[in-house]
Amino acid sequence: MKEVRGCGMRSAVGFLSRRTIGGQPRLKEEFQRRRLAGCSSLFKKDMLGHFGCVNAIEFSNNGGQWLVSGGDDRRVLLWHMEKAIHSRAKPIKLKGEHLSNIFCLAFDSTNKRVFSGGNDEQVILHDVERGETLNVFLHDDAVYGLSVSPVNDNVFASSSDDGRVLIWDTREPPHGEPFCLANYPSAFHSVMFNPVEPRLLATANSKEGVGLWDIRKPRCSLLRYGGSLSLQSAMSVRFNSQGTQLLALRRRLPPVLYELHSRLPSFQFDNQGYFNSCTMKSCCFAGDHDQYILSGSDDFNLYMWRIPSDPEAGGPGRVVNGAFMVLKGHRSIVNQVRFNPHTYMICSSGVEKVIKVWSPYQQPDSVGDLEGLVEDKSRSLYTHEEYISLVLNSGSGLSHDYVSQSVQEDPRMMAFFDSLVRREIEGWSSDSDSDLSEGAILQLHARTRRPTHATRSMPRSSANVSAAHHSDSDHSSSSSLAGQDASGSEPLQILLNWELKKKKVWHLV
Repeated sequence: MKEVRGCGMRSAVGFLSRRTIGGQPRLKEEFQRRRLAGCSSLFKKDMLGHFGCVNAIEFSNNGGQWLVSGGDDRRVLLWHMEKAIHSRAKPIKLKGEHLSNIFCLAFDSTNKRVFSGGNDEQVILHDVERGETLNVFLHDDAVYGLSVSPVNDNVFASSSDDGRVLIWDTREPPHGEPFCLANYPSAFHSVMFNPVEPRLLATANSKEGVGLWDIRKPRCSLLRYGGSLSLQSAMSVRFNSQGTQLLALRRRLPPVLYELHSRLPSFQFDNQGYFNSCTMKSCCFAGDHDQYILSGSDDFNLYMWRIPSDPEAGGPGRVVNGAFMVLKGHRSIVNQVRFNPHTYMICSSGVEKVIKVWSPYQQPDSVGDLEGLVEDKSRSLYTHEEYISLVLNSGSGLSHDYVSQSVQEDPRMMAFFDSLVRREIEGWSSDSDSDLSEGAILQLHARTRRPTHATRSMPRSSANVSAAHHSDSDHSSSSSLAGQDASGSEPLQILLNWELKKKKVWHLV
């Protein structure tokens, strides 16, 4: 095959990330801008290294040479992007390991330290060069969001399931009391310092929606976004690079854009097929001037919208209907997305074990095209019965065993999230499966599998399980499952609800 010159990482993205074109930065920016604007799709490539769902990804500052990632396998991985895309280097595993799922990550401004937080109620501070753990900051509940101050690398904010937003100083003793900025009865899912006005922070709360806070005036928000609809279930919030706009995600609603000091939305963004209900997701701005936004979807796609330059666009509802680009290639729900403005590279992740890299430049072993003419092989959703059979046949009860250290696709995990999608589509209530007893499911299992499997049953004794916040490999379960008897249990609902407790996903009702 004839080599296509000028399309590889080293000749295109690597060049652009290290140099200007002809010494003129504006020429480089214009080139990148026009390149993306002319695309209908992007080249894509998978990076393999995790053994479970990838729940958090972040590019390093000042060029995005590195990517840090974390997930259900409890490991923090550091990727040198150019080497990883060329398959010349595996990711570096930082030595500090969490006890449960990782939910959030952050670099400091120098890229010498990484913060990681998660379901084990702690934030770990890692030294990037040596891989060592520098400090541990204990919380009272799961940590969902992290943000480092743009003017002081020793100060970071955390948002937690206990309804608090805390401001920490790494120079203080770790057992000391942090500064409490906010304290609500409901969980804070996201927090971010304003990159230009560091006294301001934005938050996303599970019941109170999106808020703006001033660190000088704790316990009371400056602004509640959304107008009369401010009490919404929000999961992610991001400032643009100038700190003048906020992008937020809300459950069962399209992404929304706010001007910093305006309660009412500037725009909402929608597209046929886009849906955000089953999992916790993040969003981000994209483009050299933050002229695009990105969000993953329950339909396995990644959506990019262009922010209108006309403030009156979208009509009275200010709804931008129609995405600029729909990126197809994931095989399950897309939860996380980040954009690198220096290379115009996008990374996305979610239920799968892969980190997908998208670029307007062809990379080694990448697939797809820029016109969207190359179609990916689609897969059928697993049925509820197939999910239950996969659990019963897994040999590990309700645990997720990462000891095998496999980077291959996990059918059981895919089936679990497929069941969430189906449950949302079917509009289940908590008693929707009351007619399905454990015995009935086991009979179905026996009919579809070998007879020797028919006697297998779900764990019943709490002696065989541990607390819900322990790691997935600890054979965890919920008390509702342990205490069920065969005559009245709802196995599918119980399985789903138990797994929901283990993951950063919504408790559907």
